Amino acid sequence: MDKALLKQARRLNLRNGGPNCPIPPIILMTDDQRLPDPEPAIRALPRDSMVIFRHYDHPKRAKLGARLRTICRAKAIPFLVANDVALALRLDADGMHFPEYRALTDPGIYRQIPQDFLRTSACHSAQTLRQLALLPKHIRPVGVLISPIFPTQSHPGANPMSLSDIRQISRMCHMLGITPIGLGGITAQTIGKLRTSVLASIAGIGFSGASHTPST
Repeated sequence: MDKALLKQARRLNLRNGGPNCPIPPIILMTDDQRLPDPEPAIRALPRDSMVIFRHYDHPKRAKLGARLRTICRAKAIPFLVANDVALALRLDADGMHFPEYRALTDPGIYRQIPQDFLRTSACHSAQTLRQLALLPKHIRPVGVLISPIFPTQSHPGANPMSLSDIRQISRMCHMLGITPIGLGGITAQTIGKLRTSVLASIAGIGFSGASHTPST
């Protein structure tokens, strides 16, 4: 993993998340198309990282998830499953991640998760965060992935959030006790622009230098 990117991410995490931040500086998101074999990327992660297992369309999703879960456990890296409570329980995952539409259309899903699970959600607008704020504090996500932060190759022509919108949502997160996580086009070259933000962590696919935003 790029050392400059990791250094900046750790600074953001310490400054904006504090020494007891429940979300680590780096979150790797697996992806069927852009990271078909996530194992090497996960093995290269530092210990202060987290993995969100997506790979929604993999023909052997459970088997792949079990293998990646074993790697994460050996590295003491939290392993979250995206949008599949049954699979998360089967794999003895550390938590769950939900795409934004679940927060907007099915917020009760958070009640189906074990209380000791780490919980994250995608967030593309303040409206989503306001919806999550209606949940009881003990079942709210502990982190939300705010995106897109920067232009991305996966969404050419899509407008990224303005810095003012990013700050507004991030500050709302802090008021709610939720960790704000930046996603979308974050590389060693762009992360410097986030120094004045209140984002506490960053997420991406592989962190190979390409600018990607997954469909969270």
